[in-house]
Amino acid sequence: GGLSDVYEPLALRLDGVRPVLGFDRTDDEDEVTARAAEFARRVREARPEAGWLLGGWSYGGLVAQEAARLLAAEGEVTALVLFDSVLPLPAPRLTADEQAHRRFAGFAAYVRQVYGAELRLPYEELAGMSDADQIGHVLKLLEQAVELPPAVLEHQRTSYLDLRGAERHTPGPYAGRTLLYRASEPAPHTVRDERYERTDESLGWDAYCADLTVSPLPGHHLALLDPPVVDTLAELLRRDLPPASPGFSPLPPHHGAAS
Repeated sequence: GGLSDVYEPLALRLDGVRPVLGFDRTDDEDEVTARAAEFARRVREARPEAGWLLGGWSYGGLVAQEAARLLAAEGEVTALVLFDSVLPLPAPRLTADEQAHRRFAGFAAYVRQVYGAELRLPYEELAGMSDADQIGHVLKLLEQAVELPPAVLEHQRTSYLDLRGAERHTPGPYAGRTLLYRASEPAPHTVRDERYERTDESLGWDAYCADLTVSPLPGHHLALLDPPVVDTLAELLRRDLPPASPGFSPLPPHHGAAS
């Protein structure tokens, strides 16, 4: 759901083992299925031969699972790899006003606690807006109350929209080999959402992925792709994934490969 350079530490640790192709988040589509279709097309374009390995961290895992379903209909997907991707629990029945309050009250409290600024949110007005308009309006008020870098505001916007997209998405069944590397510690999120506070080992994926293996990682969600946890993750991937085909060549730079 973000920039693919977050995978660089992992890709560097797989250097010489396999090429890695990364895709940045795109605003062209906001649904998981549409993004997955676009990324599956890019995978086919970059590597027409089957035997694909697909993976994603967090929201990216939802996109990867749907892309794996699409590609599996055309050829072999060797493995699907999920890095602490959590399927949100079912939404409680709430009115539009209650939903807006649930989504943003914790954020306003965080801004008050950390920045000492009062974010007065018009919950009734927000209730009648689209997801994009909601977060746009909230961030406009935030920008007026607190001086923050544009990159921070953009991250808040894209994260919010991706969370809403994840909540609208219901994964389809996938029979292929699936490896879930799951964080073993709670993450220090700025605002907690009980829908993502799952305690089941599979994080919900056992209902959709028939051939699922879960491996714990010694860290929290936000630390998985950084040292030292990424060192453990790279070791597990080398252990669990088949070797790359003999004679593979790194992808050209315009494909965004790290190898």
